[in-house]
Amino acid sequence: MQFRVRTLAVATTAVATAVLLAGCSSTPAEELKDWWSSGGEGRVKALSDTSSRVNEVSMRPMDTWGPACQELLTEVAKTKKLDTLPSKNAQGLWKEALTAFEHGGNECVAGAGKKDEAQASAGIREVQKGIGRLAAAVSVIRSDLAAK
Repeated sequence: MQFRVRTLAVATTAVATAVLLAGCSSTPAEELKDWWSSGGEGRVKALSDTSSRVNEVSMRPMDTWGPACQELLTEVAKTKKLDTLPSKNAQGLWKEALTAFEHGGNECVAGAGKKDEAQASAGIREVQKGIGRLAAAVSVIRSDLAAK
């Protein structure tokens, strides 16, 4: 009899644990909403603002390019510390945007530092490519958030 009671207690505990674990899991939509509200939206805005600034200064004298590109690199570094984007639909675009911003920003800073307009301009063009990728990623994220 004692063996049956222990078996029942162990089985009941296992079922209760499984129910609790299943009840605690989040849906992908909830994870995306949490990501967005706990820093994702702010990171998107910061990337958008600083990449737009890089685009804007590209029409000004080259001595303004380096600082704007460095500011973008700082925002990319902060964004990389954020949890992974939980939208499988937007992850590729998000990664492409960050890669373009980082690569382009580095080329821009290096070119501006050497007064190499061709290199700095190539970096800015890469940042501009990233702006399009960021816009596409945000569009997918917003669709995913709306579909919850």
